[in-house]
Amino acid sequence: MNRTFALALLTAGIAWPASAEPVLEKMRSLTKDGPVYAYEMTYEEADIVAQGKVDPSQPKGERIQVLSPAESEWTEDFREGLKEFDAEADGDIWCTDFAEMVPDKVSTLEENEATVTYAFTPEPEADADGMEKKMMKKLNGTVTLDKADGSVLAFNMRLPKPYKPAIVAKINSFEMDATCARAPDGRTFVERFDFSIAGSAMMQSFDESVSRQITKILHPVG
Repeated sequence: MNRTFALALLTAGIAWPASAEPVLEKMRSLTKDGPVYAYEMTYEEADIVAQGKVDPSQPKGERIQVLSPAESEWTEDFREGLKEFDAEADGDIWCTDFAEMVPDKVSTLEENEATVTYAFTPEPEADADGMEKKMMKKLNGTVTLDKADGSVLAFNMRLPKPYKPAIVAKINSFEMDATCARAPDGRTFVERFDFSIAGSAMMQSFDESVSRQITKILHPVG
């Protein structure tokens, strides 16, 4: 290959496979193995802000202790959401899970001495259904990695323009944003998670948003 042409390729921001991105390789080699932690968190949605403690070592139905608001102020939607979250609260709060959605083909958005941020089209998770897989192709994704060890520091997916997954449905906006922090053992966990979606289905509009923030890692459990 002509040397001048080769240098031009290297400086053109072309996305190279993972083997040419050592930080991606570090990310893929990370493990979730380690202690399970109890933690304090804040939960926010349209009509409620709640604070509580989560202990994944407890039996289902007993993992979440709601500190506020008082039970008399709970909405029906909050009660249902609490049951779902309790069932899923198994201690898997680790940001390395996002690595599954980062493909080999990426482009560099920002880079400094400590971190690098890549842009990409997200890969569907292994258990995604057909509709999810189609929508993932419409999203723009970014991930910020620690260059020293490949740890995920932030992850974002958003819909750049409205999308019609079906004749009777339209998604006007979609965004999932996660910021990560270090646990005592060095792994990064999802410190804050924000999700929002708006659109219409069967001539009914919807507009939902949920935020979760782990405010304090307490201690290993189990």
